[in-house]
Amino acid sequence: MTMSFILNERSDLPVDYMNGSAPLYFTPPDKNAAVKTQLMRDCLRLGAMLIAYRLITTLMADICYMVAFRILSGHFADYVTSVNGLITDYPEVVRSTTFSMLINSVVTVSALLCTVLLGHIVMGFSFGGYLRPSRDGAKKGLRFFPACFLLNMISSIIVNMFTAAMDSVGITIPEADFSIKNPSVSAVLFQFLYIVIIAPLIEEIIYRGMILGALAKYGEIPAIIFSALCFGLMHHNIPQAASAFVTGLAYASLAVSSGSILPSLIIHSLNNTLVSMEELGSTLGIPHIAVISGTLQVITGTLGLYIIMTRYSYFRNSSAQALLQKGKVTKVIYTSPAIALYIIMMVWSVIEGLIKAN
Repeated sequence: MTMSFILNERSDLPVDYMNGSAPLYFTPPDKNAAVKTQLMRDCLRLGAMLIAYRLITTLMADICYMVAFRILSGHFADYVTSVNGLITDYPEVVRSTTFSMLINSVVTVSALLCTVLLGHIVMGFSFGGYLRPSRDGAKKGLRFFPACFLLNMISSIIVNMFTAAMDSVGITIPEADFSIKNPSVSAVLFQFLYIVIIAPLIEEIIYRGMILGALAKYGEIPAIIFSALCFGLMHHNIPQAASAFVTGLAYASLAVSSGSILPSLIIHSLNNTLVSMEELGSTLGIPHIAVISGTLQVITGTLGLYIIMTRYSYFRNSSAQALLQKGKVTKVIYTSPAIALYIIMMVWSVIEGLIKAN
C-alpha cells in the first residue's frame, strides 16, 4: 500500500538515467538491498572524485608556483625553494592580485579537467544530466537571484555578529580577503574573471553538478544538504562556510528542480558580481560606486524578500527516497569511507586555519 501511494503521488519524479530503469524512488522492497549497494558504490565514486579534486588542486598549485619561479628567476627549483624564492625575491609580484587570481584560475581549471577525466575514464562517473542547460534554467536563475542574494545578506550579517563576538573575547576568526593589492586594470580584470566567471563555473560543476548528479536520484533532500555542506566547507573559513552553506541549500534546491546547474550558475555569478562591485569599481576610480553598489544591494534584497514571501514553494523538493527505511540514504552517504574521509579533510582545513589565526 505504501509503495503504491508513493507511485501515484510522485509520478513526476525523474528516472534513473544511468541504468535506464524506473525511478529509484519506486524500488520495490525486495530490491532495497540492491539499491543500497548501488548507492554505496556511487558514494564511493563520488567521495573518490572529491578527494581527487582536492589533492589535484594542491598538486597543481605546487606546480604553478614552481613554474612561476622558473619564469621569474630563469631556473628550475623544487617546491620549497620555489616558494621561498618567490616570497624573498619577488614579494611585490606574489602579493599582487593579478598573480593570485591568475594562479587560482589555472589551478582550479586544470584540477577540474583532470578530475572529470579521471572520473569519466577510470570510474565511469556520470553527472546525471546536470551539466546540460535546462529549458527554463536562465529564467529561473534571474527570477530567484534576489531571493538567494537576500539569504546571503542575512547569513552574512549573522556571521559578522558571531565573528565580532569572538573577536571581543580574543578569538580571531579568519576570513577571506578579496581586496585588490597593487591596483591596476589587469588586477581588476583577473579578479573579475575569477570571481564572476571561473570560480562560479568550477564550483557549480563540482558541488552541484557532480554531487547532485550522483546522489539526487536516491533522495533530493539528502543530496541537497550534502551538496551545501561540501560547498560551505570548501571555502576553508567559518564565515564563508556558514554563508555558503545557507545559499548552497537554495542553489542546490533550484538545480534539482531544474535538473541543471544553469540556474545556480547564473545566481552564483550575479551574487559574486554584486558583492564585489564596490571593490572593483573603486579600484577603477568609478565615481559614487559605493552608493551605486549599496543601492543595488538594497533593491535586490527587497525584491528577494518579495520573492521569498510569494514564491517560497519553488524551493520545496521531494522528500521521497530510494531506500524504504527513513534516513537510510543519509546514513549511507555519511558513513561511506571515501565521503567521510573527504569531510574530515575539509573540516580539518577549517580548524587548521582557525589555529593559525590564533
